[in-house]
Amino acid sequence: MRVTLLIGLCCFFTHADEPQLQVVTEEWVPYNFTNNDGEIDGRATKKIREVLADAGISYDIQSYPWARSMKLAQTDRNTMIYSIYRTPEREKLFQWACPLLQPVKEYLFKLKTRKDISLTSLDDAKQYLVSVVRGSVSNEFLIKNGFENGTNIDITADPSSSPRKLLAGYTDLIMTTEYTAFESLKALDVPFNKIEIALEVTNTNNNKACVAFSHNTDRDLVEKVRAALKRHNLRYVGP
Repeated sequence: MRVTLLIGLCCFFTHADEPQLQVVTEEWVPYNFTNNDGEIDGRATKKIREVLADAGISYDIQSYPWARSMKLAQTDRNTMIYSIYRTPEREKLFQWACPLLQPVKEYLFKLKTRKDISLTSLDDAKQYLVSVVRGSVSNEFLIKNGFENGTNIDITADPSSSPRKLLAGYTDLIMTTEYTAFESLKALDVPFNKIEIALEVTNTNNNKACVAFSHNTDRDLVEKVRAALKRHNLRYVGP
């Protein structure tokens, strides 16, 4: 009887110490990234921490390649992913809480020295090699618009490799936000004027950057996060 009681107490305290929510993300500066101290940082991360604290939910955040985070967020129990665009293709894959971030524009960037690249439409870019993160909304968008992985799309698991490839001349274009391009080059000690916008791409302008949960995440956790996110957005946006 005493042994059974001890085992039960051990199990209780073990589970009590476990985070209620597994949170996964990717390296996407300046929104979510691992800083020099090894901590998950960034504008979106700061908001996530504030929202989860407000919701009274214990959590653990880990950063993985985007494809892995997406898989975990679709299959693991009590798992949340951020920052993720809510697209028609992803709608049924998750439970959603929106918005986390205001929509940001994405662009195709080229080296400033590449005077041979002149784009007036997305179709013009099909003759060049565009670097994007595997499984990202940019990757999905390009495929939807007639691009092909391995032909005119260079896919990478590491977002930091895209600007490196562009600078090295391995790829012709990268597709990202202006903020991300700036921060990525800053991390490489490369001035931002080394690159320039080749074309504005509007694939995410009407999509909301959100958080999403696996379908086997406890409904009560989802509702707590939704309510806390709504309170946070109202405080900072106002009436």
